[in-house]
Amino acid sequence: MFPTRDGGSAGQWCSDGNGLGFHVQRCARKESISFEAAGIPVRKWVYDVGFTVCLVRQAGPIVHGFLAIATEAHDDDGLPHTLEHLIFLGSEDYPYKGVLDTLANRCFASGTNAWTATDHTCYTASHAGADGFLTLLPVYLDHILYPTITKAGYHTEVHHVTGTGEDAGVVYCEMQARENTSYSVTDYELNHLTHPNDGYKSETGGRMLNLRDSCSHKKVADYHKDFYRPDGVCLVVVGDVDPEELHQVVDKFLEKVRAKGPLPPKPRAWTTPAQPIQKSQDKVVLFPSEDESTGIVRFAWSGFGYGEDDFLKSTALDLLLTYLTDTSVAELQKEFVECEDPLASGVYPYVEQWSPSQVTLIFDSVPMEKLQEVKPKLFKLFQGIVDGTSAIDMARMSSVMKRSKLEILNKVRHFVDNWSP
Repeated sequence: MFPTRDGGSAGQWCSDGNGLGFHVQRCARKESISFEAAGIPVRKWVYDVGFTVCLVRQAGPIVHGFLAIATEAHDDDGLPHTLEHLIFLGSEDYPYKGVLDTLANRCFASGTNAWTATDHTCYTASHAGADGFLTLLPVYLDHILYPTITKAGYHTEVHHVTGTGEDAGVVYCEMQARENTSYSVTDYELNHLTHPNDGYKSETGGRMLNLRDSCSHKKVADYHKDFYRPDGVCLVVVGDVDPEELHQVVDKFLEKVRAKGPLPPKPRAWTTPAQPIQKSQDKVVLFPSEDESTGIVRFAWSGFGYGEDDFLKSTALDLLLTYLTDTSVAELQKEFVECEDPLASGVYPYVEQWSPSQVTLIFDSVPMEKLQEVKPKLFKLFQGIVDGTSAIDMARMSSVMKRSKLEILNKVRHFVDNWSP
């Protein structure tokens, strides 16, 4: 046993059973786990109200903040996306639109930003120095946990009908610009095939029909009550920030949370396991396009979860996808793109980091008359790898592994610069 850095109660060394130790600190209000990634210290605290803070103590002048909330939807009303927009329209203590961005600019930040993914919503800000970040943080938290969500703000920001009878609203126009694109149409249909009974099938940005007819101010307000709780928020700070100063700011804000009393118990998002793909299916989807001579072919497979064995398998899968697609000498590039009679202009792998993950291969700009040729040729190539008739070039695989390792280390050391929403 030993005293903690936080001046609280004692802690102890724990092991995961495989020789990997981690330092656990316990005190009256928080629990901390510390480790290092590529030489960069990472610490995590969970406060008494369930609010989580992760600090990546990275040297440098810029401090990046990410406020992530696990959000789950089972329809296409776009509640996570509409709520993301309404967060910036004012809060309980700062009930005015634009306060957050104005203050962010005065705190040496280039405004604030956010994105909505299938399984989470994340709010961001990057500051020149820790002082500006710590000044903005409580204001940002107030907007996230206690937004105004007014009816006027909803109609202006989400959807309304203009005097000339046209649909308008920032959220509506965003989705109008992307809903009927080839990528969105094929992605939407694919996810409905692979995940028909869980939240991964949902269009969290909102479909235009739903934004017009079924999404409402009340639904958005209720969605905020269900998911934007202190025990559902994780603050990730990357930069040179003193842990004690960070705790002081967070603790002071959480006094307001505690003063409001405990929240009723609520199931956490994504606690119901998603089912892997149950059967092989094909579907032809039409989408509007100025060029009717080509189409897209997408394939999807279930990947792995987040256990220790799953992590090793996921890493192996990533390496295999890189090996098959990364350069002009890769098997899929040679067979489908870099050949005399190409079937596609490009082959792109993508892995959705869900649980389980979803692995997607996209064949772009496939001639319409050759769309049906892609699947048998791809599966024949895979079968050749499995039965050994098309052996893996282990020298090139070794090169892929070394390069991937260097890329991972570089991303860890410069992780914010490589962050992609």
